[in-house]
Amino acid sequence: MQVMNFLPRDFTERRGRHRANLLCLGLTGVALLALAGVCALHVMRVFGASRLRAVVEQQYREAGRQIEQLKELEDRKADLVRKVELSADLLERVPRSHILARLTNALPLDTSLQVLVMSTVEVEVPVPKLTTTKENDAPASKGRKSKRPEKIRRQEIQFRVNGLAVTDVQVAEYIARLTADPLFEEVNLKFSEEFPYEPGVTMRRFELTFRLSLEAQKLLASGDEAKAALPTSASPPKGES
Repeated sequence: MQVMNFLPRDFTERRGRHRANLLCLGLTGVALLALAGVCALHVMRVFGASRLRAVVEQQYREAGRQIEQLKELEDRKADLVRKVELSADLLERVPRSHILARLTNALPLDTSLQVLVMSTVEVEVPVPKLTTTKENDAPASKGRKSKRPEKIRRQEIQFRVNGLAVTDVQVAEYIARLTADPLFEEVNLKFSEEFPYEPGVTMRRFELTFRLSLEAQKLLASGDEAKAALPTSASPPKGES
């Protein structure tokens, strides 16, 4: 059976084109929505990455600030340590007046001092060994390997004394008194020679070197040096002091 279409052909064509246009518009809208979703997802990811980067940068800045504060504290600590070491170097372990008094009181009769020179030098001394009081600690200490240095550097005070005496016996007596003094160590005679003091008067000119004991401060603090006080001369020494 043949179907008769009484609609005009141009109307049918327009209607078909209209439907095709609507379909294209729908597909375009769907594509645009999908593209918008993708763009929104990308923007959200970028925003999240930006926030994460901002948080990381903030953490880095905070860590950098803490590092700077730590460096400042280390610098302050080093400065304080330097000041303490400088103060310790400036402080005298034994007052100079005390040393001068002991050197003067140790002079025999008719003996005088002309020059007294004090200098500070840096020397290497052996590290004191640690002693254990418990027997159980001995095997453990033997098993461990000691990494401590064998020597350490310390500052010591050295003296040079020039004086005048009548005879070598007085020089020897002065050396013996200084050697017996616990504050002084390594008393050595550099020379002893005749010296024309005045017309017709000849004396002995001598030079001694010795150093201050590293335990001098402890001896003075504990009062042990009073037990070994040097005998004073019967009369004040003549000459310069």
